[in-house]
Amino acid sequence: MEKERQPKETDAIKEKLECYVAFQRKIDNQIERLENLTATMCSPSTLNLTGLPSEGSDGTSKIERQVLRKTELEEKIRDMVLEERRLRKELEDLIDAMKNPDEQTVIEMRYFDRAKWWPICAALYSTEPDYEEKADKYLKRTFKLHGSALQALARIYGAETTSE
Repeated sequence: MEKERQPKETDAIKEKLECYVAFQRKIDNQIERLENLTATMCSPSTLNLTGLPSEGSDGTSKIERQVLRKTELEEKIRDMVLEERRLRKELEDLIDAMKNPDEQTVIEMRYFDRAKWWPICAALYSTEPDYEEKADKYLKRTFKLHGSALQALARIYGAETTSE
């Protein structure tokens, strides 16, 4: 018999941060799609040896359909970027309410900059005189700092959601 997992106080804010990171990735993927579509629009198409115009069933040419797809994709990306800015502002307001600047940094670098753990560790501790020989210790400290940052952020987020 499996024990049901009790929700942690950090679950809601972690989910919000992870959704933000996934949304950033989704925007990046859509931009890649747009770049690919734009590149293929400019490439020469296969020759039409029949001499007849190649129209789609709706009477539009291949180029017209590509331009329409490109325009729709650009609009979708614009809407996504606006939503990403709104989400980021909401998260920034929560982070600004945190008291510890190192906790703010670890959250911003991890979720906004999508940094890996070593660059975050280096940003926080590389000026310490023993950083080189005790880097692993500082990495563990970075993980602990991330945990306490999530707890602080969860308290702020919880207070905001209950006051609404």
